[in-house]
Amino acid sequence: MGQRSFLILGTLGLIPFVVIFAAYFISPPEEKVYEFLIYLFIAYAAIIASFLGGIQWGMIISRADLLFNIGFPLTMSVVPALLAWSALLVLHSLTFSLTLIIASFVFATITDFYLYNKKATPYWFLNMRVPLSVLVVVLTFILLIQ
Repeated sequence: MGQRSFLILGTLGLIPFVVIFAAYFISPPEEKVYEFLIYLFIAYAAIIASFLGGIQWGMIISRADLLFNIGFPLTMSVVPALLAWSALLVLHSLTFSLTLIIASFVFATITDFYLYNKKATPYWFLNMRVPLSVLVVVLTFILLIQ
């Protein structure tokens, strides 16, 4: 039941991304509205990227006995949050902000694979996380090229 709960909650976490993305394309063509929706998207993405890093941090700590050196994976787990926070700092350039959001989710996924290869995370977790992150990256990329 635990894995199913993770999948359900992970999928529900996509709702704000999808709703904001859809609103961007169905809203009236007004630049201020578009900018506001992109800001909402980036802000939510930054929160989720930080959350993902926290999950990774917890997995690393809980499996510290399996890892030779926890400094490297712990450092990797904070990079997505720092990238996403940087995206909030450079909102004057929405293109750069969206690019940083993509980088944060790609890096989080790379870290998930690293942790899986070190046996610090189960396969089902990786199997759940990758599609969720891919969808966020695809939506962000579409917004980036608009």
